[in-house]
Parts: sequence; C-alpha cells; structure tokens
Amino acid sequence: MSTGDASYIRVLNRRLLIEQIIEKGEISRIELSRLTGLNRSTVSAQVNRMLEEGLIVEKPSDVSNGGRKPILIRMNAESGFTLGIDIDAPVTLVQVTDLLGKPIQTYHLQSCSSNQETMDNILHEIDHIIETHSSQFTPHQLVGIGLGVHGIVDNEHKVVFTPKQSWAAPDIKQQMEDRYDVPVYIDNNANLSVYAEQVLQHPSENLLCVTMYSGIGLGILEDNTINRGTRGFAGEIGHMIVQRNGLPCPCGNKGCWERYASEKSLKRKVSALGIEDVNLNELKIEDLEEEYREAIDEYVDYVAVGLNNVINIFNPQTVIVNSEFIHHHPLLLKQVEERLTSRINDYEQLVSSSLGRQACSLGGAMIVLKDYYEVKTLDFSGYGYQY
Repeated sequence: MSTGDASYIRVLNRRLLIEQIIEKGEISRIELSRLTGLNRSTVSAQVNRMLEEGLIVEKPSDVSNGGRKPILIRMNAESGFTLGIDIDAPVTLVQVTDLLGKPIQTYHLQSCSSNQETMDNILHEIDHIIETHSSQFTPHQLVGIGLGVHGIVDNEHKVVFTPKQSWAAPDIKQQMEDRYDVPVYIDNNANLSVYAEQVLQHPSENLLCVTMYSGIGLGILEDNTINRGTRGFAGEIGHMIVQRNGLPCPCGNKGCWERYASEKSLKRKVSALGIEDVNLNELKIEDLEEEYREAIDEYVDYVAVGLNNVINIFNPQTVIVNSEFIHHHPLLLKQVEERLTSRINDYEQLVSSSLGRQACSLGGAMIVLKDYYEVKTLDFSGYGYQY
C-alpha cells in the first residue's frame, strides 16, 4: 500500500469515528469498533490522536453494569467555536456556536447610513465578538466563519449579485480570511438555511427549504449535497414569474413570485391599506377588517401557486417553509396545503421552520463544522437545542 493510500484510509476512518461520536453523543472505544467495523487497534490509534489534538475528551460512564465503569468518548465542544453570519438589511445576525453546533450567543448588528460604513461596522463588531469568545473556547478558538448573502454566490464563493448589499465585493471571502486567518465559506442564504434544517431539525438526505422574507429563495439539498447549479444560480425561485406583465422586480423581470408572496410584499400591501409599521407576527387575522383579510388570502394564494411549481419540479420528500409570519399563524400553512390540489403534487410533508430568521446564520456555522470535521454531513437533531 502506498503512503497516499494509507493517508486516505486514515482520513476515511477518522470520518467514520467522528460521525459516530457526534451521532451517539458519548460512546466507548469498543462500541466504536463494533459500529464502524474498524479493528480495536485502529480505533485506539485514531482516538489517541484526536485526544492529543484536544478534539475529543474521555470520561468514566455514569452507569456501571458491575466492575469497572467503561470509559466514554465525546467531542470536546468547548475546544473551539464557529461564527455564522447572515448579512442582511437592516439587521445582520451573527451566531456563535460551539463545536457541537450548540448556539451560544446571537448578535444583532444594525446597518449604518452607507454601505461601506455598514461593512466596516460589521467587521469591527466581528473583531470584538471573536475577542470575547476566544478566551472561553480553547485550545482551538475560532475554527471558521460561514457567511450568508441574500443574493447570488457562484461556485467559487464569489458574490455575483446582491440586490440590497452592493458593498458585498466579490473578494469578500479573501478579505475575511486574510483578516481572521481561518477558513471562510460564503453561500446564498437559502442554501445555508436548508443545511441548518438538515443538521439541526430534519436529518434527511433530501430537503427543500423556501425562505420567504424580503425576497424568496430555495435551498435544495440532494443526497446530502447542496444543489447550486452549473454556476451557483440554482434556487432563485423568487424570480419565477407567476404573473404575466406583473409588478416590476429589481432582477429585471415583471411578475416575479417574491413580489407577491414574500413577507416584504405582504407588509407593503397591508401598509398601503392603512396599517403603518405593521408587525406581521402580531396581527390577529380573525379580527382584521375584510379588506385586510382579503389581502392575506391573496398572499396565501400566491404562496400556494409557487409551492405548487416547486413541488411539481422537484418531487420532494419534505418542504420546509421558512416564514415567521406563517410560523406565527400556523392556520395559514394549512390553508396553503389545502390549495395544493393537483393530483401530481407528490410530497410527504409540508412543515414550518422553527429556526426562523436564525436559519441562515446557523447554517453558516454548520457548514464550517462540516468542513472542520471533514465529514459527509452532520446530525445534531437529537441534541435538543433551543432556538
């Protein structure tokens, strides 16, 4: 066997062990050998190496079946941390997680008067956040940053188009890597959202997640891989035309789905009817006057039109709708589903996201951990984290 082959096998063995340790939470060396099929000497060699790195820790089991308590292995969650960042306006979210994906703290950074000032402020605040948490998570400290952009990011992690953040330069990845000396991953917000859903809530190999805030995006997860398309443009479902010669869209078309079914579009319509500075989540729909209820009913119609198209194109197992408005008014999701009447609408479940606006920043943090552990995917869904 060549040196290269041996090195490759060690990487595969390490991946198998890490996936099992993460999935089980705590596990013995003997059990690791049984579940992975690796012999005990291979398991011990890998475990000893990870102990030296500070990646895992050992402790006696709390349960004994007689005799000496078995020694259990778990990931050393406190040895480092990640940052997941959702750059948006007027608020950018920064999510700090430990190395087991547990949310530690969420920061809300306000936009400034200019694009450059906003970017400078974000970087300044990130500096402070890293300094605050580096002393708490040793020896590895910050292991990476995952950055979500509301726009198009190509397959080389370069920002192609951002309708709201013109300052998001194509080389922002390199700028941040030079500044923080850690890997930086940049992706579309919907792609990061669907990955967060898989890792933290829905451990399925195939998922769709529709994000419906200022615009509409589609995260597509197929066989544990994010489908980005040929150049990274896949999932721009908000620019699917649902109304011929309809409302103009910044993308250049007219009648795009997000002009009718995003939360921003609903808020605009309700405000035009007379409710200023409306908080959609606090609306008591049943108490509204008829014209407002008609506006919401039309919104639900358009949501269903788009989802009908998504379902017929992808034939998904699970469709996750990430909308705080729909999540706070669960009856609306039922009304959407009632409108999916086609006999070829084949899917298993339509669910509302419980991650909400944190999905993108959490997904950024999870992408970092996936690469850090060099695994095919992660599964923290059984850890019971609160969001």
